[in-house]
Amino acid sequence: MLKSFMRVKITIIFIYFFVLSGLSANEPLLARLESTISNEKQIFGIGTYTFTCKPYGVFSLEELYKTSPQNSECRRSIERLYKKNPQLQYFAEGIFKYKQLYHIEIKDKSCVVYAKGEISLSELLLKNGLAIHKLNFRDEEFKSYFSKAQQAARVKKIGLWKEKVFENCMKELSED
Repeated sequence: MLKSFMRVKITIIFIYFFVLSGLSANEPLLARLESTISNEKQIFGIGTYTFTCKPYGVFSLEELYKTSPQNSECRRSIERLYKKNPQLQYFAEGIFKYKQLYHIEIKDKSCVVYAKGEISLSELLLKNGLAIHKLNFRDEEFKSYFSKAQQAARVKKIGLWKEKVFENCMKELSED
């Protein structure tokens, strides 16, 4: 009787320390990719719950396009960029794999989606000239990564830096 009581007690201690204590650790949030709508929006799922993610800390070309006036030089330059480089419009679709699990962090109603190991989708968009980092971006964890990625695209003159999208869109935004 005493042996069985000790076994139960040891089992309870084991369950507490190894199972329950592990639940409180900061484990990464893994979400399943349900759909890639654009470089700006992806739909992820956890269990039966689905949610839309937008890249954290950046303005994508899609956002610049939507916020600029119709028939503006900003929109025309984005359209020229995608016409010359159609694969850029579907960049995120080429990175993500349907139903694959991805590490996600929710920040400021956006998502840090680690698309390639420790590199986030936001950083990849910046590096390929498909986004600009937000002007008042103050997140110390990501600020230097984002600045370096954006600077690399600017120096290489790729994406929005090649077709003068940045200059055209910023000029129009500053006129408002």
